[in-house]
Amino acid sequence: MSTRPSAAAPDPSRRSKGVPRAHPRPGLSPEVIARAGRQLIERDGLDALTMRAVAAELGTAATSLYRHVADRDALLVAILEGIAAGLPVEVSGGTPGERLFARLVAAHDHMAAHVWVLHILIRGELVARNALAFSDACLADFLAAGLDPRRASTAFRACWHLTIGELLDEHPLTPPREPSQRRLTIEGIDPARLPALARVRELDRREGRDDYPVALKALLSALLA
Repeated sequence: MSTRPSAAAPDPSRRSKGVPRAHPRPGLSPEVIARAGRQLIERDGLDALTMRAVAAELGTAATSLYRHVADRDALLVAILEGIAAGLPVEVSGGTPGERLFARLVAAHDHMAAHVWVLHILIRGELVARNALAFSDACLADFLAAGLDPRRASTAFRACWHLTIGELLDEHPLTPPREPSQRRLTIEGIDPARLPALARVRELDRREGRDDYPVALKALLSALLA
């Protein structure tokens, strides 16, 4: 009489991605979870970030993540901390204005690679402690330039708002299909009805639009005058 062959033990190396494990994954840590969350956002977008989705990325159960990260907001803050660590603090420059220009341009270029972060910051709910050193350095240079604390605070906010606004306007998360409705509307401006806009449009066609460093230099010149 033939006997039924015993089932082979499952090969752990062939475990499918995203299948929860019965036990916490060895080596799981807040840093590992934050790195997986950041990769998920940069691949699939901010809305894709859930504790369950991150657990699937790591091949573990969502309950295992809660041993290291309190909730989705805590995970977002941990991700923000990693990105904010790349903001410049010490920069070269012989004057406060030169240092402010160099620091803000470098910050702009750094954030241009992580524009999705701005969509979190503009909600006004979360902040990365690692970003505070950048803010402190900018304020210190405005103070060193002779501004009183109130004017220094206003000046820094003005520069930061310029930076955020330019990034959101010129570096969309998803590039629009061209020709976009916006482009067609601008191209259709009637000089008889909107002469100033038409004049600027023609200038932009000939010389191109001012970029962020040009706008920042003009703003700093006015603030530090």
